[in-house]
Amino acid sequence: MNTMATIAKSTEPRLFPASILQTQHTVLPKSATMKGDMAASEDLGIRLDGEYNGKIELGKAGSIHIAGSATVTTDLLIADYIFVEGTVNGKLHARKGIELSPTAKVKGSIQYDADLDMHPGARISGQINGPEINL
Repeated sequence: MNTMATIAKSTEPRLFPASILQTQHTVLPKSATMKGDMAASEDLGIRLDGEYNGKIELGKAGSIHIAGSATVTTDLLIADYIFVEGTVNGKLHARKGIELSPTAKVKGSIQYDADLDMHPGARISGQINGPEINL
């Protein structure tokens, strides 16, 4: 399945680099469920379409795409870039950028170290923490 064609039908990303979406691997298909933790120390781009329960920690240049059909329950998802179209219950931490599409539903906390892009329609119930600013 062509990832970019799937994205084009739902939400056109504004912050999440298109080049990253083209190289991501689907690790959880729509009809599947997975429970457990995942970690990678190097560049890894993953896409979740099904139901995931666990922790994901991706190292340098890691990216996570939570597709519209995905439901994620987590203590922590951490990567350079996170693109959310589906439902997340838990903590998200993006080192470079997090983008919430119009269909995104997040209950928990969002930590972003650089950029946040929230499309109209995205829903958040919880806390958002960004980089420190000097007033």
